[in-house]
Amino acid sequence: MGTLKSELEFEHILEDVGDFGKYQKRLIIFFLIPSAALLPWFTMNILFLVFTPDHWCNVPEVAASNLSIEIQRNIIAPLDKSSCYRYDLNYTDFLKTGSFHVKNDTPLVECDNGWQYDTTHFQETAASKWNMVCKDEHYPSFVMTLTNVGSIFGTPIYGTLSDKIGRKPVFFIVILVTAMTAISSILMTDFTAFLVLRTINGSLMPSVFQLPFIILLELVGPSVRTRMNGISNAAWTFGLCVMPLIAYLSKHWVTFGLITSSASVLMFCYIKFLPESARWLISREKYSEAATILTRIAETNGKTIDPVDLRLKIKKLGERIKKEKKMDEVKNNATDLIRYPNLRKKFLIVTFCWVADMFAYYGLQINVPNLGGNPFVNFFVLSAVEIPGLICSWYFMEKRGRRWSSVSFLILTGSSCLLVAIVPEGIPYVAIVCSLIGKFGASAAFMAVYQQSSELYPTTIRSIGMGMSGTFAGVANIIVPYVVFLAVIAKYIPFLIIGLINLLAGLSAILLPETLNEILPQTIQDAEKFGKEQKCFSCNSRRMSSDSLQEEQSPKLLNDCEKDTYAA
Repeated sequence: MGTLKSELEFEHILEDVGDFGKYQKRLIIFFLIPSAALLPWFTMNILFLVFTPDHWCNVPEVAASNLSIEIQRNIIAPLDKSSCYRYDLNYTDFLKTGSFHVKNDTPLVECDNGWQYDTTHFQETAASKWNMVCKDEHYPSFVMTLTNVGSIFGTPIYGTLSDKIGRKPVFFIVILVTAMTAISSILMTDFTAFLVLRTINGSLMPSVFQLPFIILLELVGPSVRTRMNGISNAAWTFGLCVMPLIAYLSKHWVTFGLITSSASVLMFCYIKFLPESARWLISREKYSEAATILTRIAETNGKTIDPVDLRLKIKKLGERIKKEKKMDEVKNNATDLIRYPNLRKKFLIVTFCWVADMFAYYGLQINVPNLGGNPFVNFFVLSAVEIPGLICSWYFMEKRGRRWSSVSFLILTGSSCLLVAIVPEGIPYVAIVCSLIGKFGASAAFMAVYQQSSELYPTTIRSIGMGMSGTFAGVANIIVPYVVFLAVIAKYIPFLIIGLINLLAGLSAILLPETLNEILPQTIQDAEKFGKEQKCFSCNSRRMSSDSLQEEQSPKLLNDCEKDTYAA
């Protein structure tokens, strides 16, 4: 980092106007926390929308009787097959006999009059509306798969747009399309239209989570970046924990879907409140707009600045970025992630860590059984276990850095899963306990890896880089259900695969540079130099104060700025 420190950086300008003052705190309280808490409502609600309730063959004669549900199910089919089969009987004659005993050798036939559904938890879901059961039981998984397929195509598109036209406009474009597709999909009566709209909706999900975080990340100093990630993830987890309560009170998938999807409309209240990223504006040579925003930040934070000096520093930084772009012939697109060796190494390792973490996070959520019969309680427990994970990740990232946090939590996740594969199946609760430990580790690792990736990619392609890593993670989400399905062969196989992938990812993460309290790379050239001087097994806990920021500015550079001021 020696080369970077001798030059003017955006962090130096941000320090002058206040890198964590009243302005940034307002954005956190009124934008980051509310938006992050609402995001899971319209990005994760699909898990309840396609929930498949307990079901059995509909036999009109039996359904019209006054018999209890338990007796009805006993005379329709054996309990282990009642979901898709019924006894081949003339139930009109059978009910007249007054005997409710069916011979064991009575042949079975497939359900031919639809199904009855248990309404204990939901009066209706998308699965019961369109009968996604028996021969069509793969459709709930198919809907979620299409959501992930959509993210594969949508994430790089919106990531590129964010780096080309700005964080703010793309955020509201994403929110607009999200609101339209989410609400209209709930109101659709045609199943094909429902699938298309959910696919489009899924293409927006990673971007709608990333953009609020990136906007705040680029407006605060190095010492509070982890705080932004921690606040964002904590708010997300809180919203996730509240969602099953909404589902429980709604009882109907349309009511639940409309309530949670309509939350996206509230985001439009931020149109005037939300600023564009000044860091991004400088990288796009929009110096006047950047100066306006930075002046507003300074005024709100109670900082006195010289407008002429501010504009000169902005212009000087912008000219350096422009010069480095021309010198490197950088196109600032996705190909830059693999064109440059140091950046390519970081991209491949970060992406592998994302993929491994998604395998664990979603794989364990699908694979964790026996937490009780209530889906709302199950969902809450799986969400609540993330809270201690986030707290631990937040603490260790600040104390020991991003690198060793991601390494430790990925290895913890992998080890807990491998333990399930090693311990004999007869020992009770091992899979449940290890799954919860794995989910704890996966949520902690996600926070650390997400923070790392946002700080390793340069400003000019930050959204593109995170979008591409998210795209590959989306591919992992498509594969995960099939990995979990391998449990039909042996229950330990999914744990073995998830464990090995996370263990390898944790070991590979050692090769990433530490980013704690380091200046964010602004250009591709910065990103190439970043971390080359760090030792592989170093542990960075250096604090970057305002004094250290000032000391890192070259005296020659300051003298040049002074000369430019007098010349002006």
